[in-house]
Amino acid sequence: MTGYTSNEERADIECVSISHGDYLAEIALWGGGVKSLTFQGRPLLETYKDKPPMMAGVVMAPWPNRTEDGQFTWQGEHYQLGITEPERNNAIHGLAVNWWKLVKQHKDEVTLTFSIGPHNGWPWTVELVATYAVDDSGLHSHVKAVTEHAEEIPFAYGLHLYLSAQGAPTHECVLNLNVDEHHLLGERNLPTGQVEPVELLEQPLDSVDWDDCFHGNGPLVADYTAQGRGVRLEMDPGLEWVQLYTPENFPRDTTPAGRALAVEPMSAPPNALRSGNGLVSLAQGHSQTFSLLLSAVEK
Repeated sequence: MTGYTSNEERADIECVSISHGDYLAEIALWGGGVKSLTFQGRPLLETYKDKPPMMAGVVMAPWPNRTEDGQFTWQGEHYQLGITEPERNNAIHGLAVNWWKLVKQHKDEVTLTFSIGPHNGWPWTVELVATYAVDDSGLHSHVKAVTEHAEEIPFAYGLHLYLSAQGAPTHECVLNLNVDEHHLLGERNLPTGQVEPVELLEQPLDSVDWDDCFHGNGPLVADYTAQGRGVRLEMDPGLEWVQLYTPENFPRDTTPAGRALAVEPMSAPPNALRSGNGLVSLAQGHSQTFSLLLSAVEK
């Protein structure tokens, strides 16, 4: 997912480390997401040196992915968001890619908050609370969205994760994901309305070129492995959409830049603010929480 621009100057990224047993995670205050996750010292996520390239690990809210022309209508009112993917004239990845506030830290758990305030084309305030915790089962992520507005407002969420099969080269890896629909995207990476059935996505990564959207009913589980060892991403109900992206030149921290796999859990598909597909309605007293688990897969 290229093309994102920001008005913020991104300096070296401050991180908070949490650990338990074989798991060690770094949570980035820029973007509010996961900078790195290791199991027995082996990576379960692609990481980076100082700045999150290609949106690595960041929280995407109050919409993930793209909004066509940055325009949408809600309850009869028309809104114009800032264009942050100018080459496709889209607004991309929401408004939370900025500095989050650290509010609580323990050895194995950390809580960050971010306030999405009134912004170009977004007149509402949404408070995000992200909690990351590690235990014997892996890294748990919970992101809660709350608003004090009495009227309903639109909301969707995503997390821009780049998986690593414990350091195995991408061309040696296989992705298994229990989706059942492939929603085709056009030249601007927006839905065309065409949907192809998928029985089970079981795909070697040596032959794909993805920036594609998939949907599945029921809890989604992505296994990304090489010879049976790798990482598992379990998505709770409410995260039924996944964007798969395979950039050729992900700038890794310790190894040369190369191909990578983003598996992006989302509560709504691209262009949800326009289509309404998958949107939730937030209002005072009605919060939404989105959860997932990252863990190691061993032979």
